[in-house]
Amino acid sequence: MSARRRRARLGQHLLRDERVLERIVEAVPSEPAPILEVGAGDGALTSRLAELSRPLVSIELDEAMAFRARRRLASQGIDRSVVVVEQDVLETDPGEALALVAAQPPYGLVGNLPYAITAPIFRKFLEEEDEQPAWMLAMIQHEVAQRITANPGKLSLMAVSVQFYADAEMLFSVEREAFNPPPQVRSAVVMLRVRDRPAVDVPSIERFFEVVRGGFRSPRKQLHNALAQGVWLPPNGAIEWLEACEIDPSRRPGTLTLEEWARLAWWREEQMAGRSERSQ
Repeated sequence: MSARRRRARLGQHLLRDERVLERIVEAVPSEPAPILEVGAGDGALTSRLAELSRPLVSIELDEAMAFRARRRLASQGIDRSVVVVEQDVLETDPGEALALVAAQPPYGLVGNLPYAITAPIFRKFLEEEDEQPAWMLAMIQHEVAQRITANPGKLSLMAVSVQFYADAEMLFSVEREAFNPPPQVRSAVVMLRVRDRPAVDVPSIERFFEVVRGGFRSPRKQLHNALAQGVWLPPNGAIEWLEACEIDPSRRPGTLTLEEWARLAWWREEQMAGRSERSQ
């Protein structure tokens, strides 16, 4: 299999535009945190990140790409504070990876993320209990970047899931021609600054996302119908719930703010607790 076909199979589109590479490095926050890079590719971005003189671990699934990245780093005389690891990023333990360069959290994450696993990567690192990154600087599909940085009125499940944990900002767009091979869609670079605590107070993260996922299971329906089907409520149960939280039952899930989702989660928690007490 050719290198080009292998990259396509893995969802890899190697960034070749020098100015875009420079802009990504320029966007790295100035605090001297170690960096975990997702996807070394052939080391084009890795070598530039190494010039920041910080501990750097780059995760690369493809053996041939990892070899090329190491060869590029060696040709530039990069020292042992930079390590390329052949591993699936979704199975990576951040603490163990950083230990390879004698570093530890807090850390920053940089990556040209494979489009097919952008959501799982965000989920993995944002949901880390003790080893969340302080920030994530990521190249992702332009449409996804618009989605996760959207305001209430255009929110999606992914937007709520990201904004619950981080302040998301789109930095700049990247055209298809900046990559080899060119992807079918435009890209964008986003910055996620991870919060010290979730954006809203909730009874539990599990309860909050039970409600949010239930609502977005039918995103085009009115809330009372979406929630009734999403969390299996009795007839008129969702209307009672929404009215108790002072939310119009005819609204669509994407129009709710994080505060309103939290309000629904608290009401749901109280109702479930009362039901449990009555059953004893």
